Amino acid sequence: MNILKNRLSCKLCLVLTLFLGLSLCSNSIWAQGNLKPNITPVEAAPADTEFTEKGVDVWTEGSVVSNFIFNDINNKKFKLYDLLDKPLVIELWELDNTLAPKNKKYLKKFYSQYNINILSICSEDYPNEIRKLSKAQDLKWSAIYDDYRRFNGKTFTETHGLKGAGFVVITPDRKIRMIVDNTANIGKVGVYLQQYFAAQSE
Repeated sequence: MNILKNRLSCKLCLVLTLFLGLSLCSNSIWAQGNLKPNITPVEAAPADTEFTEKGVDVWTEGSVVSNFIFNDINNKKFKLYDLLDKPLVIELWELDNTLAPKNKKYLKKFYSQYNINILSICSEDYPNEIRKLSKAQDLKWSAIYDDYRRFNGKTFTETHGLKGAGFVVITPDRKIRMIVDNTANIGKVGVYLQQYFAAQSE
């Protein structure tokens, strides 16, 4: 009888020891969990920024362009990269530029002849006037934008280090292939496009 009692007592001691050990272990884990700092995870900022916010790096030939969002004169939202599914010609112009109407005729020819996108950026903030001109000249290309002081208080050309009105050619690899400072030199754009598409067809 004593032997049975001793065995039961030993088993009871063993169970109590195990229970006490598990209890101490769980308390230790709980305490360590409470020591961890209560930090709310910070969500990553969206990769795209509005066209009207901070400026970007100066553009140079051979550099890769960053993406940004902008609204055209018809309040249609675009990302720059949306226009880079094919070569992109950016036209930088002013309302009082006497060459602008002539250059638009050249750009219309390029647009119909080659598989390109065109983004016209007027340096002035007159969307109604720009819409009238676009309609009168039957411009149907990718996007037209008025940008006066929208890029961190500067115009597009000032922010990107471009010297006034002209042209920028960007290829689908997001690289700037040509910067034409003078609107009188639109012929350089035509020569580049001819060479580019000739090379693509080889």
